[in-house]
Amino acid sequence: METIAMLVGAGLSLLVLTYLILGDNPLYRLALHLFIGALVGYSFGNVIVFLRNVLLIRLPGDYILAVPLLMGLWLFLVKSFPRLAPLGNFVVAYLIGVGTAVALGGALLGTLVPQVEATARALSFDSLNLSSLGDLQLLADGLLVVVGTICTLMAFNFAAPRQGGGAGVWIRFVGALAWIGRVFLIFAFGVAFAGALTTSLSILIGRIQYIITLLVNLLGTQ
Repeated sequence: METIAMLVGAGLSLLVLTYLILGDNPLYRLALHLFIGALVGYSFGNVIVFLRNVLLIRLPGDYILAVPLLMGLWLFLVKSFPRLAPLGNFVVAYLIGVGTAVALGGALLGTLVPQVEATARALSFDSLNLSSLGDLQLLADGLLVVVGTICTLMAFNFAAPRQGGGAGVWIRFVGALAWIGRVFLIFAFGVAFAGALTTSLSILIGRIQYIITLLVNLLGTQ
C-alpha cells in the first residue's frame, strides 16, 4: 500500500507538471479535479465531525455553543434564498466585526507594539555602550527601522502638490521622505517576491526529487 501511495503521488505530480510544458491540458485538469474533490470530501468530513462533537459531546454541557451553531444554520438557510438573503446580514456583520477586532488586536499586540518596544530599546542610550562595535550596529539598525518606518508612512500622503510659502516647503520635504519610503517599499516587495519565488522553486525541486527517488527505488528493487 505504501508503494501504491507513492506511485499515485508521483503520478499526480507528473500530471500537474505537464502544465509547464503543455499549458492547460486535460491531464492537468484531471489532477486539479482530483485535488478539489479530495479537498471537498475532507472538508465535508470535518463538518460532520464538528457537528457530531458539538451536538453530542460539547453542547449538552455547554449551552453557549448553541449560539454560534444557530447563527451558522441561520446564515446557511437564509442565504440560500435570494429574497431572504438580507435577513442574514446581521450574522455577516457580526462575523466581520469579530474578525476585524481579532485582526486589529493581533496586529497591535503581535506586531506594532512589539516593534515599537524593540525599536525604543534599540535607540535607548541607557542600554547602549557606544564604545562597543556591537552596540553601535544595534543603534544603526534601530535608526534604520525608525527612518524606514517614518519614510514609508510618508509615502502614503495626500497633500496638495502645489502650494506656496511654508506649506510648500513642508510638502517638498514630505515628498523627499515619501521618495525614500517608496525605495523601502520596493526593497520590501522585492524581498517578499523573492521569498515567494524561492518557496515555489523549493516545492518544485522537492517534488522532482521525490519522483527521482521513487524511480531509483523502483529500479533498484528489480
